[in-house]
Amino acid sequence: MSELFVAPSSPVVKPAGSRWCRIWAVRRRLSGGALPSESEENYLRALWKLSGEPQQWIATGKLADRVGVSHPSATRMAGRLGEQGWVEHEPYRGVRLTDTGRELAVQTVRRHRILESYIATILGVPWDRVDGEVERLEHAVSEELICRMEEALGFPSRDPHGSPIPDREGRLPGKVEEIILTEAPIAVELEVVRVIDALPDVLSWLGERGVTPGSRIIVEAREPGGGPLLLMPKESERPVAISGSLAQSIEVREVVS
Repeated sequence: MSELFVAPSSPVVKPAGSRWCRIWAVRRRLSGGALPSESEENYLRALWKLSGEPQQWIATGKLADRVGVSHPSATRMAGRLGEQGWVEHEPYRGVRLTDTGRELAVQTVRRHRILESYIATILGVPWDRVDGEVERLEHAVSEELICRMEEALGFPSRDPHGSPIPDREGRLPGKVEEIILTEAPIAVELEVVRVIDALPDVLSWLGERGVTPGSRIIVEAREPGGGPLLLMPKESERPVAISGSLAQSIEVREVVS
């Protein structure tokens, strides 16, 4: 095959348009095995987010809390996923994605984040609403359409919340030197990189105050022991006070002049 997809650290070589999309979609269909249902995809994605890389064992109770179901429901689903070969499930140890399960989970995450990026960038849907809208769309969208959206967006590396988007081979973009906002130095210019798993009303509140991915802020004060922080967004004349728990969900990096 003449088309070549290179790693993010290499010079960017764009895939060959719609033909690449068709090849990708066919390859996914022929990769073998059953495809997960909507509910199964949600569990796989939740496991991937919880476990990180390399894949760690996750307690079924923690998985249940993440998905928003009862512990018995999560245990039954873990058994179903195990029968498909997508997870390992051991009593008193928990659940862990297999290599196949990880691949399916990463493609689910990729589809979700590209859809979020598309409806935010092309359709102008606010960042606090994209997750809910995509939840209703993502399970009905083909791989080829996702590829076309990705191309139309110029192959984005992050979604509207700053979360990394896996490429077509399931690789994540190279990490930037981000830190949690609670660990950031005071009186240093910072760029907001990512807001992790915040509820829509929290995202709306942050957006109204200019604390969004790509924005610049300065931590003016911080209470000890995980207390609140006082931020000054660069595009605002009014300081913003946020709780220590909210600051834990915001990743930033120092701006190098």
